[in-house]
Amino acid sequence: MRRALSIAMTALTGALSVYQASADTISLRADIWPPYNATPGSDKPGYIVELANEIWNSEGHQVDYSTIPWERAISEARSGNIDCILGALPEEVPDFVFHSLSLGLDQSTFYTRSGNPWTYHSPSQLSNIRLGVIGGYSYDQGAVDEHIAMAIRDGSPGSRVQLMKGDNALEKNLQKLLSGRIDAIVGSATVVNYTVATLGMEGAVRPAGNIGVADKLYIACSPATPETSETYTRQLDEGIQRLRKSGRLTEILERYGLQDWSTETPLQP
Repeated sequence: MRRALSIAMTALTGALSVYQASADTISLRADIWPPYNATPGSDKPGYIVELANEIWNSEGHQVDYSTIPWERAISEARSGNIDCILGALPEEVPDFVFHSLSLGLDQSTFYTRSGNPWTYHSPSQLSNIRLGVIGGYSYDQGAVDEHIAMAIRDGSPGSRVQLMKGDNALEKNLQKLLSGRIDAIVGSATVVNYTVATLGMEGAVRPAGNIGVADKLYIACSPATPETSETYTRQLDEGIQRLRKSGRLTEILERYGLQDWSTETPLQP
């Protein structure tokens, strides 16, 4: 999945304030998407945030992490007002600078209430259910997204697709699911599972089928400053390799109840 709509999105820079960072401070932005990234300054700001801090701090940088809407984060980084965004897919921001070793996997998955036997197999099934989605997100960049876009565009009463925006959108969709106001939701399996556990909803919802295969997630850095972005992403690759080898990556992931996702070939020395 990932919060998309980005490639075709019009830049909002005229309406946004310009962020100025000192030379040794890396500005890192995303919307809240735990466990990848969460509340800034908290005990668990997200495991990717923790990894970025450890890697870049060891290179002499400070990390300025805060949360803003995903579309705005993309626009600000694209124009060079911020340095990097967190949790991006190469296909959604192909002009950005990426590292090569991923920082996690994102699998789009449907969820229903426990006891509901509905299971996703194909987009044709979606016309028969009330589906909860989150504004600004893409789920497959294909038939599922097309179904959602058409339903939202039609805007008919009692739409089969119900859009949620703003803070805690996933939590609100889960509440609607449990109250019977919608039949299913779709989202990142890692994010939904983490949120369900945090809210104490285990046993109340069930996974009901995946969309395609899992996507690899990355920190993507601004195309407006390619040389600096290349340096930051090279440091990420070297740092991921180092933290994986030392066991520190596993330690950080365990704080979030997660395991290492990757069997990627490490960089050659």
